[in-house]
Amino acid sequence: MTAPEPPTLELITFGAPTVRVGGEPAPGEVEWRKHLALLVYLALSPDHTHTRSQLIGMLWPETTEAKARHSLNEAVRRLRGSLGAERLQSTRAGENLTLAAAGLRVDALEFDAVADTDPDRAVELLRGDFFEGFSLNDAQAFDAWLSDRRDHYRARGVELLLEAAEQALADSRYDRARECARRALRMRPFAEAAVHLLMRTLALTDDAIEALAVYAQFAAGIGQELHEQPSKHLRDLAERIRAERWLGPSTQYADRAPPLVGRSRQCQVAFSVVAEAVATGPRSLVINADRGFGRTRLLAECTARFALEGGVVAVARPLESDHDAPWSTLRSLARGGLRDAPGVAATAPDQLATVASLVPEIHSASPPIDPRDTAEAAAALTHLFGAIAEEQPLMIAIDDAHYADPTTLEALHGALVSLSSAPVLLVVTCGQDVQDVPQELLRLRGEIGRSIPGRAIRLDPLNDGEIEELVAGLATWCVDRDEQRRLARRINFETGGSPFLAVTLLRGLEQAVTLQDDITSWPKQDATLDAPLPISVPDLARVAIIANLSAQDQSTRDVLAGASILDAAVDVEFLTKLLETSAHDVTQALEILERIHFLNFDGERYAFAAPLISNIVRQELLTHGHRRRLRERALDLLADRDDLESRLLRVRLRAETDPGRPAAEDAAAVAREAARAGAPRTARRALAAAEHALRKGTPEDAEFLMALRDDIVPRRRAGPTDRNA
Repeated sequence: MTAPEPPTLELITFGAPTVRVGGEPAPGEVEWRKHLALLVYLALSPDHTHTRSQLIGMLWPETTEAKARHSLNEAVRRLRGSLGAERLQSTRAGENLTLAAAGLRVDALEFDAVADTDPDRAVELLRGDFFEGFSLNDAQAFDAWLSDRRDHYRARGVELLLEAAEQALADSRYDRARECARRALRMRPFAEAAVHLLMRTLALTDDAIEALAVYAQFAAGIGQELHEQPSKHLRDLAERIRAERWLGPSTQYADRAPPLVGRSRQCQVAFSVVAEAVATGPRSLVINADRGFGRTRLLAECTARFALEGGVVAVARPLESDHDAPWSTLRSLARGGLRDAPGVAATAPDQLATVASLVPEIHSASPPIDPRDTAEAAAALTHLFGAIAEEQPLMIAIDDAHYADPTTLEALHGALVSLSSAPVLLVVTCGQDVQDVPQELLRLRGEIGRSIPGRAIRLDPLNDGEIEELVAGLATWCVDRDEQRRLARRINFETGGSPFLAVTLLRGLEQAVTLQDDITSWPKQDATLDAPLPISVPDLARVAIIANLSAQDQSTRDVLAGASILDAAVDVEFLTKLLETSAHDVTQALEILERIHFLNFDGERYAFAAPLISNIVRQELLTHGHRRRLRERALDLLADRDDLESRLLRVRLRAETDPGRPAAEDAAAVAREAARAGAPRTARRALAAAEHALRKGTPEDAEFLMALRDDIVPRRRAGPTDRNA
């Protein structure tokens, strides 16, 4: 007859030791100290078995053998009475004692079993130190064993917690990363790796004060207890956080970046490329996404992480007008951090002189040397990047690279291929909805993973769950869980999962209190998903932007209104003359507009964060008469400017204020000149101005425009396949 199985026995060893029998708290005598020690020692022994002699020596060493054996027998008797007669089994003529495995669950054993295969579960089991606060004063051998097991679980636990924190940081789950890093520090207060990780996490969530407090506490602790000081690696991190040198020019003014939600897989790929570039380099990362789908936000996160690891970052955000100006993107990179990078002066003099001929912003002691071709320029950039990377890892970042000039893209491609092991990272973002992508950018993207180590990723619309996460982070006024879900569904339906539109609407709703009830009550009881709100998404965007602007003073709104009639870039000097105010007042207003995310700043110039904003500002902040007066004044100020970009702005403004054949002919002249100068994008923009000037034209005007199109729009050529997009 088969012996009955004993009731289940659960030993909880992490934290205060606890025993449960049959799913219920164990009787009090089971948790007597020697009884607990006997159970855990057997549970963690091979085959859950030990000889009685070993157990006596471990738990009752301070008494005679007869008394010790009696104490062991009494403990076994009492435990069998509480746990079931079959739980403790005697074998080999009673000399061995075994804790039966049937129905036995021990969290420490489960931890050991899953640590390598399911680290998240292992971390979940770590509710505290092993047998926290437990000791036997009269059993030194057991206490030594206990200390050894604690050291084992602390070391393995800290290792797993740091792995979990790094993974959470890669997923942008900052709360989880902070929690795991702090738990690791509680287990090992002097674990510098945990301090480093916690400081990085706090810095990335704009909590520099707390990050420095963590550093100060750690430095004081190891100074007092170990008479040591933090490593140079950690001291350098603290200094970067203190001086905010790792923040880009735009980040320093931003008061609240939207949470980076979703994109878990893409973020993991992007951040792994960043880490690889810092460690070994060179690497390249291409971020493909439609406008408003988060490519700039992800680039900013990559930039912050690279700089926080001690790298130097050069960032450029070319405008459409830059495409036709050779080396304009390289000059933007120089202004965006490249010229100030340590190591520039260590570049070979002739190579630095070659770079200086292309980029006057970079100083060279030798006279500039014009490169004979792009290959020579690429070779010079290879030497420049290598010299910088010997001092610090280097990141070259180009946002909206589809607007970058072809010469810069070709030279960067050549330089990256030539770098062998320098820690250099090239990150470019490109729109998927862009026509006429430069062939040089297509070639660069096609070489990712081939001649250039790296990855290309694509950002798709946010899904329902990701929009819910965004709502939870931004719609703090919406606290009801059901209303949050309804709001997320509404936002997703109206925006098509566009992060830019979703963030814009949520921030606007924070100001537009009167709309909150309408949007959270949707859908009505019997309505369908298509049931419209009393306000459409363009209207919501308008309300969001105007609600944000209403909190600003009149001078700030005036500056934004004036900027909206200019071209893509905001010329501070021109804007000052246009508004007849001081440069100080204009600059101050532009900084405020950047802070509320209406404008971006690349270290040299301002530009609208999105065309949607400038369009709504023109419609809402400017009356027809005010808009016309500003355009007419801008035309007067542009009259003496002969450069192609100023002439383009002039014909575009004239097409608005004085449409007709004369305005179209002026635009046609600019278009043809741009085409002859090899500036196809400028030519097409001038063509668009001519078409706008003749939007109510005659059949003769239509023939005029057709002839103009034939003159300046080349027949499209098929480009190479983008294998990585």
